[in-house]
Amino acid sequence: MVSRENKIVGGFIIVALVLGYASTMLTDVTSTVTLAIFLGVGVIAPMLVTNYLDITGAV
Repeated sequence: MVSRENKIVGGFIIVALVLGYASTMLTDVTSTVTLAIFLGVGVIAPMLVTNYLDITGAV
């Protein structure tokens, strides 16, 4: 059985990969911006969402 945390992290990783690909292929941004997208969306955002849901006691 997949836990809520794994679902959240998996979803954010998919979004981060899509945004990283789009920022690299469709726009002309530096690799620093792409790295910031990966870290922000793929690492920090899922931690914040998971912590918020744990604090509020959401199911």
